[in-house]
Amino acid sequence: LLATVCGFLSIDRQSNQFSVTDKIVSHEGVSVRTTGDLLLTGEEYEQHGEIQEKRVVQCRSITAYADVYGRIISAGGLVRLKRNLVGGSASNEEGDIIVDGMASGATLTALAGCITVKRADNCVLVARQVVVDQATNCNIVAEELTIEVAEACALATRTTRLGSTRARRELDTVLLLLLPDLSAYDARVSALRGKRVATEKAIATHRARIDVLRSDKEVASYLALAQRLRNHEATLRADQQVGWRRLSALVAPTLRSLSQLSELVKELAAESAAFGQQIDAVLAAREEACSKVNCDIARVEGETRVSALLPRPAELPLHALPPKELKARMRRTDAATRLLFAGDAGQFSWSYRSRPA
Repeated sequence: LLATVCGFLSIDRQSNQFSVTDKIVSHEGVSVRTTGDLLLTGEEYEQHGEIQEKRVVQCRSITAYADVYGRIISAGGLVRLKRNLVGGSASNEEGDIIVDGMASGATLTALAGCITVKRADNCVLVARQVVVDQATNCNIVAEELTIEVAEACALATRTTRLGSTRARRELDTVLLLLLPDLSAYDARVSALRGKRVATEKAIATHRARIDVLRSDKEVASYLALAQRLRNHEATLRADQQVGWRRLSALVAPTLRSLSQLSELVKELAAESAAFGQQIDAVLAAREEACSKVNCDIARVEGETRVSALLPRPAELPLHALPPKELKARMRRTDAATRLLFAGDAGQFSWSYRSRPA
């Protein structure tokens, strides 16, 4: 067979037709019998058959039209599951994951993207952003989280929008608000402020030296007369020119020192102003990091607990913990957590307000 166009070979077993397409399309499913594990180099992959348990598909973008029981590992693009993800996993290194059906007993990871699921039961979801219609008994870690109904879930996030929270079989819903680690901002501000204070001290020292030089009798006389001459408030007679030149020669070294000191003060003043701008920029970034931590729960309909999780740089981040450790950590109360709300009815709204830098 000789193809006249670039692409991927597609064989229709029903019609026995061969064709070349711009994406990989499979109708056979992924199993031990048909394909085994797959490593695909194309930009797009369509799978119309089931991806069976323990089978691994590595690709870039994939659209699965049937149920997925195995593992999907994507390097980017979009992972879209038209039906259900059951007992398997889906990860996308640089893109989003969308599950149009249900995820059950599954693990979904998109650290740089968004995970969107209609319904998730007994799942682990870790992403930059997570959007779920209904989540039951799930562990979710995200920068931004939106859930319509959260039931017996453990959630860790910065920006949170929950429609309702519920308990299930005596298991409450737990929410951890991830407070930012401000130590780096504070250290940077402290260092910049120290540099600005040192610069201002140097400016003050140089200005004091300038004042001393200007207070010299000959220099003061020269500067006063020079100012009057520039303003055309005085003129020198021919017999006064000799004395003026003698005075100019006498104060010339001091004038050079004054000029050098004045230039140095200008440079230092510019440095001080630059430090001030850098401090303002760091403080603005610090405030932005704090402003992202907020929570809104429209309806509390069952036992719900909301805590702030204080940062501990020595600990592994939550998204790096194994599933069992993550589940235990999300529900653990210790010195790193600060209770904000506990109850089974009402609503809750909270925004983080940090101490000044």
